[in-house]
Amino acid sequence: MFTQCTHCGAVFRVRMKELTVAQGKLRCGECDAIFNAMDTLTTTLPKKKLENKATDEDDIIDPDVLTPKYSRVTKKNINSLHILAVLSLLSLLIFQVLYRHNHWFTQELKRNPEQVQMIKRTIISHPNDSGVLLISALIENKSKQAQPYPYIEVTLLDNQENIIALRRFKPKEYLQQHSENEVFAPKKEVVLQLKIADPGEKATRFNFKFM
Repeated sequence: MFTQCTHCGAVFRVRMKELTVAQGKLRCGECDAIFNAMDTLTTTLPKKKLENKATDEDDIIDPDVLTPKYSRVTKKNINSLHILAVLSLLSLLIFQVLYRHNHWFTQELKRNPEQVQMIKRTIISHPNDSGVLLISALIENKSKQAQPYPYIEVTLLDNQENIIALRRFKPKEYLQQHSENEVFAPKKEVVLQLKIADPGEKATRFNFKFM
C-alpha cells in the first residue's frame, strides 16, 4: 500500500501494521512533518505527487524511513522514566550515606560516656611482661549518635575499697589502631586492651569509669 505526505508530496510504501500502531499518523522522512496517512492511502502507486510533482520508483521511500508518531513518543517517555528511576535511586543512596555518617558534617562531637557500656572484662597477669596486668574488655556505644572514643579510668581496690592504683587511658592507648578523626559509631562494639602495673596481692578488685 502507498500513501503521500500532504506537506511535501513524498510517496511512501506502508503496511497496515505501522498505520494501526501509529493510529494513521506518520512522520514524513523527507520534511519531518506529521501527516494522516489514511487521507492519501491507496493500493496503487500514485502516478503524480501532490502539487503535480512527478513520481517514479526511485521516489518511493521504504516504510522503515517513516517514524510513527506513537512509537517516537513512547520511546522518549520510556527513556525519561529510566533516567528518573536512576536519579531517584542515586538520591536515595546519597541520603542514606549522609544519614548514617552525619557526624562527618559535625564540627565537634561531644563525648557521652554514660552511653558507653562495658559488656565483659577480664584481668590476668601479662604472659610476657612480669609485674604487669593485662586487662581485656568489650565495650559498646549504646547511643544513637556517633561520639569520640571515651577516656577510661581504671581503679584497683583492696578489700576495704581503698585505692591501690589508678590510671587513665586515652583511646590511642587502649585501641590497637586508632586515628584522631576516628569516631565511636552507634551500636558498635570494640575490644580494648590495657596494661597496668601489678600492685600485688593487695588489689582484689578493679573498677572501670568512662570519661
